[in-house]
Amino acid sequence: MKKAFPDLTVPKTAVLELTSRCNHRCVFCSTPWDADSPVSDKFSCADEMSTAQWQECIDFMLGKNIYGFAFTGGEPFLRPDLFELIDYVKARSARHPEFAEDGRVCGHFDKPLELTIISNGRLINADHAARLKNKVDAVVVSLPGLKSYAELTGGGDSAEALRAISLLSQQQVPVVVSICVSTKNLPELFENISAGFLAGADQLLLNRFLPGGRGTIHQELCLSAEQIKQMLKIADEVCTAANRYGSIGTELPLCLCNEEYKMLTVGTQCSGGVEFFAVAPDGSVRPCNHSPVNLGHYSALDQAIASDYWQTFKNRDYLPEMCNKCQHMLECDGGCREAAHIVGGALNSPDPIFMS
Repeated sequence: MKKAFPDLTVPKTAVLELTSRCNHRCVFCSTPWDADSPVSDKFSCADEMSTAQWQECIDFMLGKNIYGFAFTGGEPFLRPDLFELIDYVKARSARHPEFAEDGRVCGHFDKPLELTIISNGRLINADHAARLKNKVDAVVVSLPGLKSYAELTGGGDSAEALRAISLLSQQQVPVVVSICVSTKNLPELFENISAGFLAGADQLLLNRFLPGGRGTIHQELCLSAEQIKQMLKIADEVCTAANRYGSIGTELPLCLCNEEYKMLTVGTQCSGGVEFFAVAPDGSVRPCNHSPVNLGHYSALDQAIASDYWQTFKNRDYLPEMCNKCQHMLECDGGCREAAHIVGGALNSPDPIFMS
């Protein structure tokens, strides 16, 4: 049942996709502008926002009390103004209202901004690493394989990503090694995670392959239910041995991850549209970076949030029929809703894990 008054609460983190340009051609890339899918809207990559326009966007978001930003792409280090935008964020703070007991605003307080950079690491050099020190909360570096790296990324060498992790670690910049796990690199996952930690990564972020963007035509990379369980077991084993924490970046069905993990955090509910949302290079917004639906320019954010599509995320009106009688339905979304949308044609379709 549609609610009479939509929840217009703005998520506290904005993922800013600064550019559609990239020096990789990853077969698992899910950016919606990179390939058409049956449910995808059009995105104008030619209209990439300028430095001043991104600064205006950041100020707009601060006006909405957003206090977390992630810079990604494409590859953000391809933008010559990246450090200018980093400095622009770090010179600001989010201003929040302070409420009295009667509900009236009695003052304001400033909240420091959080900033994460998401990169493939190939362009990061020693100078970049030094300039990032004390400027960012974390740099997430993609390392999708060792022997499989070139095949999965369309070129390059895993040594370049490992070098970036090492350079950042030497400067005491917090580093997260990110791995998109697929059928192609699962056999070397133990070595893959270990290499990232040995290079100096502080934490692990695992994302399973999800169809979308360029990945729409590579659904053979989707993990099965048993392979998901294997992925989790390996990740927790390596994290425990290395005394490093890890997390799963895309939600999983609870029925596949109900084990006790020592150092691995696994989410079972979608954060898209609730905890974070994405702004594409042309300034259009989506409730999740995997979303293929263009909801218009960020300046009309309230209208985008009020849309039926975004409200489906807010209200969790997207559970697949197979989950309706599950005892855990209040704490699980049945897997990734956007992957289900792209493969099955609707947000309440089964997760691709259950369609293989």
